[in-house]
Amino acid sequence: MTQDVAGFLRCRDDPGAVKHRVPAVAGTSEIRIPGLREGRWMLLVLHDENGNGRMSKSLGIPKEGFGFSGNPAIRMGPPRAGDVVFDLPAGPSRQRVRLKYIL
Repeated sequence: MTQDVAGFLRCRDDPGAVKHRVPAVAGTSEIRIPGLREGRWMLLVLHDENGNGRMSKSLGIPKEGFGFSGNPAIRMGPPRAGDVVFDLPAGPSRQRVRLKYIL
């Protein structure tokens, strides 16, 4: 998760990004990320199937599953930050992210 609107797709390089790694399981999973402060956030979920720590691509097209907060439509290229940003209130909150597999 990141609060960097300008660089939300480069969250690997964002020192303020919150990274959380969990084992993948088939079906629906729930991931809890404690300690987030309220504010505007963006969520990117990656199914890192080969475990290399980044999204693998073929000819610029993702080879692994991915999803964003807000579940924006994916057309030619990634969504805009404004399509995935959400306001995180104080206290518990929930975001539903549907992973997409293109290749």
